[in-house]
Parts: sequence; structure tokens; C-alpha cells
Amino acid sequence: MERCIIMDGLEQAIMYRKEGQLEQAKKLIMQALQEQPNDPYTLLEAGYVHDQMELAPQAINYYEQALDNGLFGDHRKDGLLCLGSSYRAVGLYEKAKETLEIGMSEFPSCNEMYIFFAMTLYNLGDYDLAMEILLSKLAETSSDGGIQKYEEAIKFYSTRLDETFN
Repeated sequence: MERCIIMDGLEQAIMYRKEGQLEQAKKLIMQALQEQPNDPYTLLEAGYVHDQMELAPQAINYYEQALDNGLFGDHRKDGLLCLGSSYRAVGLYEKAKETLEIGMSEFPSCNEMYIFFAMTLYNLGDYDLAMEILLSKLAETSSDGGIQKYEEAIKFYSTRLDETFN
């Protein structure tokens, strides 16, 4: 019965977070964490709410704990993406790169992981690879008719941005 009460509080916290009522969400999540401090899903939610409150250092702590406590599937994917993004946001670019590389290897079809990875590469000064990834993902995923029309050209030039052709 105790777990049901905690889950009801967590579900309410998720609803508050999605509605932008972050203080209320944070309060309920912190209460749930007092009861179950190692629950990976509650830790992940704590990360989300702190992230939305622009408290990236605290969010990082919760994302790390959530991953350490056994997130799997889509929750793990989201945890890795959010942790990598948060590392990047606070300037921990090498940690961001490492985390996002893990995410891309475990979830190769997660296009958003590549986009955050490209932003991290940009921060690290690897502009060529960052642009190559962005252009490739744009060409692969865009439903825009104009982008689709030039998909092959975009892919071709994505690795040849500094070349000229006579």
C-alpha cells in the first residue's frame, strides 16, 4: 500500500511538472525520494524538474543517481540524453561527449542524441564533425520537401564543407 501512495504522489508530481508547476512538482518528488531514495524513476523525475527549474548541477546529480540505480529502456535513453545535455550546459564538455557516445551506442536510432552530441562537438571545437552530423541528420529526418529534394547533395557536402569544386 505504501508504494501506491508514493506512486500517486509521483504521478501527481509528473502532472505538475508537465503543467509547469515546478515548485509543487519538486516538493512531491522530494517527499517520494525520502521514502525511496534509490528509486531510479523518482530520481529521473527529480532530474527533470531540477532541469526545468534551470538547476543543472542538481539535475546532474539526480540523473547520475538514476542511471546508477538501474534505469533501462526509454528511461535509460532519456536519462543519458538529459545527463549529457546537462553536462554540456554547465561546460563539462568531455563528460557530455562521453555520456552521449554511450547513449548513441546503446540507442543508435535516437536522432536527438546525435544532435546534442553535435552541439557538444561544437563546444569542443570540432566544428567539421559537428556540422557533418547535423547536416546528415537533417537530410535523414526532415519531412520538408525542399530538404528531401536535396538530401543527396546535403549528405555529399556534409563531409566536404571546406572543399571547392571546379
